Amino acid sequence: MKPRTISSLLARGSALALLCTSLLPSTAAEPRTWISIDGRMIEAELLRRLGNDVELRDKDGRVLKVGLNSLSFADQDYINEFAPEDKTRSLGGSSPTGPKPKLPNPAKDAKLDTKGYNRNAGLFKVNERSYNVCETPHFKVLYMKPVDPMDVAELAERLWLDTAFFHSTFPQKWKDRRMAIMLVNDEEAYEDAGSWFADMISESGDKDQAAKTRATWPKSASGNIYLPAKVADDNGVHSRLRVFRAFERSAYGGKAKPSFIKGVWIPFRTHCLSSDMLQLQAGGVSGIGAEGSYAIFTGHAYYKEILLTGRSETSILRATGTGNDVSGVGGFKDAKNWASEFKKMVKKGDAKTSIAELFKRDTENADELATVTAYSFARYLQSSQEKLSAFNKLCERISTSNQIPEPDDIAKFYGLDDTAALEKAWTAYVESAEFR
Repeated sequence: MKPRTISSLLARGSALALLCTSLLPSTAAEPRTWISIDGRMIEAELLRRLGNDVELRDKDGRVLKVGLNSLSFADQDYINEFAPEDKTRSLGGSSPTGPKPKLPNPAKDAKLDTKGYNRNAGLFKVNERSYNVCETPHFKVLYMKPVDPMDVAELAERLWLDTAFFHSTFPQKWKDRRMAIMLVNDEEAYEDAGSWFADMISESGDKDQAAKTRATWPKSASGNIYLPAKVADDNGVHSRLRVFRAFERSAYGGKAKPSFIKGVWIPFRTHCLSSDMLQLQAGGVSGIGAEGSYAIFTGHAYYKEILLTGRSETSILRATGTGNDVSGVGGFKDAKNWASEFKKMVKKGDAKTSIAELFKRDTENADELATVTAYSFARYLQSSQEKLSAFNKLCERISTSNQIPEPDDIAKFYGLDDTAALEKAWTAYVESAEFR
């Protein structure tokens, strides 16, 4: 049978019934979400690998023969784990022969049908304010008219698909949960959301953190609220709730303008939601194992922001001491020149690709150079299909250990001996024409 893509199977609604002669272990034979290159999804279980094809069994019992190249990188990682080919490869450098294939860009290229999004899926109460709920397959966007939730809803679903395309266990973490995103109409509503969060922190017994939140929240451009378990359970959402201002304002301290933010590919929102998706995939990091979080998560957020929108408008809120000193730090002025400027600095010795130095950075001690260094590291870690597979495994390790692995361990995910080899490969990538 000629291999078919998931897209054609879904479009035609037909499949070839095949007799399975060998099944994979029960750990693999569990229904999961499979994603095609164009973003279509199907629930099925993996039966076996047949060269460059796989057999899947859908929920109706039909056996589907699908070409490997029609599936997401995450699906291919899953197949390689449970039905591996007999081969090994090193991930330290570029492919030795021929040009590197262009990586898919599912966030931009996927065909999404937003007509099924439900703008009137109930109400969500925050203090005395009631927010309308716009429900999508994976999100609940909380909003008050005249704000239109559809742009954020589409962006969130595109970034969900992007993460699911590259991370094999990501869809399973959303089986009975959505993520909540709140769009507030004005400064008063934004401060009210922060006060609501601070009250919850105070009720948990952390008075110092509650005070810091009250001081810094009004100056931030966006924030995360962590919901108590009962609130999250009652609403069927993850505990992390992302809050955005729905109106135009100058970053950190400007007055609100009367116009509301419109458009799907808003750089700042792309940055924040990309970070949220990876945080949900990798799970929490304990205080003891947090070193390197800025390099992994913030670097990834800048990478996605620039990759998907072509620019960066994000400054990270930095709060030090008592929380009264708040400032913003971003990258170089023009995001289109981040790669070329950093490349020149590395070649001249004005910047170092030092993992030890980068891993010491966080949102309170980062500067512009640290931000661009983290961006370059994130791009290197995800610069090929093989490296994306390694990055998937790295995030799985973070999820199970609640800490960022030691650099030597990260190197091993990439088929390298130690930190020095990882730094050498990262430096070579930064100095190459591929980093641009």
